[in-house]
Order: sequence, then structure tokens, then C-alpha cells
Amino acid sequence: MPDFSALTRRPPPGIEARAALVAAAARLWFGTVRVEILNPSVYHSHIRNPHSGNVVGASWHRHAIFLFYFFRNLGSSGIMISRSRDGELTARVARRFGYTAIRGSSSRGGPQAFREMVDFMTRPGGKRFCGTAVDGPRGPARVLKKGMLAMAKETGAWFVPVACSADRVWRFPRAWDRTILPQPFSRVRIDFGQPFRVPPHICPQDLEALRLQTEGVLNRLTDRVDRLCGHRPATPPY
Repeated sequence: MPDFSALTRRPPPGIEARAALVAAAARLWFGTVRVEILNPSVYHSHIRNPHSGNVVGASWHRHAIFLFYFFRNLGSSGIMISRSRDGELTARVARRFGYTAIRGSSSRGGPQAFREMVDFMTRPGGKRFCGTAVDGPRGPARVLKKGMLAMAKETGAWFVPVACSADRVWRFPRAWDRTILPQPFSRVRIDFGQPFRVPPHICPQDLEALRLQTEGVLNRLTDRVDRLCGHRPATPPY
């Protein structure tokens, strides 16, 4: 039976006002940042092109804050957000940025959220985009879970790996994902891996091989943007 608890639970007092404040602060903060796209051909041919087909964007959790802002207002865009109390605030900020927020994660409400996202991605009426952190919500860091690969398989969408870094960042070293936050007036570099489609009838062994291959691509993208921004790439365990 579907879990409607997230819909029937009364939202915390003042949450809409806090969402408005967070969204305004993000626009003010990140509006000062300069962005350099390292692979503009993928960005323009698959992300911005309305005729390229649906896209599943995948990044590590450490990049999520800025990418959440960067991909706002793309049109019909879905984002998977956990059912936690913090997730409620994030979902309301997401709606202010033009996202359709679908609540669930690998640890809570995952199967239902997956089906809702598949339904969202396969609706007619133009291009659709969805994304989430593929090592979240609890890690381990920089280890790819299969969920978004399965999403691309089920929907026929392009799978596009994404990484970002900045020349000046604040780090959260105690966070499991080593979250980074670009400082105001910093220069952010964003890189895209080569888009691919997941075969609809791929066998479990080949899907696992593809998972490992894609994990490697995302880690190389991450190390590349870190180096270009003047940071030493991390070494395992992350």
C-alpha cells in the first residue's frame, strides 16, 4: 500500500517562510559565482537542447548544493528528495526553483519514489530532466548506487554524469560526503561525462559492469575539476 504519511503529516510551522528565505539567499549567494562549463558540447546538445530526449543527471552528493541551484528552471525537471524533516524544507525550496519534488530515498520510500519518477519521466509533452546524488543519501561516498542507471533503463533517457568544484570552497569535513560549498565570487567549473543510454534488456552482470564503469567516470570527472580548481584530488576511502 502506498505510504501517504509524508502527505498527511502537518508541515513544521513557518517552513514556507524558511523555504522562501533559503531560495532568496541561494540566488543572492550563487548569483555572484562565475561558471565555466568544461564540456559545453554535452551541455548544449543534451541538457539545453529541447529536442535531444529526456536526461537523467547524476552527480556525487558532495556537489549537490551548487548543482541543485545550477539546474533550476530547466523546464520539466524532477528531483528525488528524502522524506526526512530536512527533506521537507529542501522540497519546498526545490519547488521555488522550478523542480517537481518526488519524496523518497534508498533508505525510505525508495520503491514508490522510483515508480513516481518513472511516471514523471515518461509523461508526454516535451523533454524531461531528473537528477539526484547517486551515492546518497548516506553513502558510502563516491560509490555509485544502481538506482539512477535503472531509471535511465526504464525510461529510455540519456544518462549524463556531472561533477563540479570551485577555486574557493568551504568544506564540511565531518560530513560523510565531504560536502563542498562554493564561496561568493568564486569560479565554479562544471564537467559532463559522455552521455549514454542503458540498454532496456541489460542483464544484471552487465548492469553491474556498467555501474563500476560509470562510477569510475564520475570519480575521474570529480578529480579533474578539483585539480583545475587548485585542489588535491581525494584518495580512497573518500
